[in-house]
Amino acid sequence: MFKKIIGSVFFLAMLTLMWSCSESHPKSSYLQEKITKENLYDLANKIKQENKMTKEDAELFIGAINRLGLQSDSIVGKTVEQLIKGQDNFIKLSSYNLMISTFAKAEMLMEHKIKYLGLKPMDTLGKSYDYLVFEIKNESNKNITDITGQLRFFTTANQIIKAYPIELNKVLDGNVIKPNETRRFVYPFFHDKDNQRDELIRNGKDLQVLWFPVSMTFSDSSKISSEVK
Repeated sequence: MFKKIIGSVFFLAMLTLMWSCSESHPKSSYLQEKITKENLYDLANKIKQENKMTKEDAELFIGAINRLGLQSDSIVGKTVEQLIKGQDNFIKLSSYNLMISTFAKAEMLMEHKIKYLGLKPMDTLGKSYDYLVFEIKNESNKNITDITGQLRFFTTANQIIKAYPIELNKVLDGNVIKPNETRRFVYPFFHDKDNQRDELIRNGKDLQVLWFPVSMTFSDSSKISSEVK
């Protein structure tokens, strides 16, 4: 028990030391310098000569100028510190949005399974269609009323040929996919015989087909979406 107490005290002491060191780190005297249309180059040289700005702040400052530099109204009149904090918030928000999009896709892929079964061509009355046939199994505990996404076709060299947008409610006809239910769908697309990609998908062999979900809607109106607004 005594060793645990000593260890805890030592840990807290180290945290205090690290905090005090970070607080005592000298800051750049140019943080409050305002940006003008003529001082960016000189400011960069002054910051380098001073050699007090942290690596993290320097990278944030560079990122802010790269992102906003072509819009003078976005940087002129702002201080170096304002641009650094703005870039830090931008990166943080981007990380949050990426997290939402990534986790949404992961959850949707756990909530359903899709199996591509093949393509059925049909030429009639001077028009050509490609019918994509696939099955969807609901692995959630709620009724699914809609799923949107893309069936993307790739060559064996992993080059994308075409992406077909899927909106399941267009072929569900107001029905739902119940939990543990598997439903087969036939989704129509126009086929352009003059389009090399359409012809390659209709006649190609050994193509890879991958499913990229975008959103999933349930009968209780709840929704999962990888699109961040």
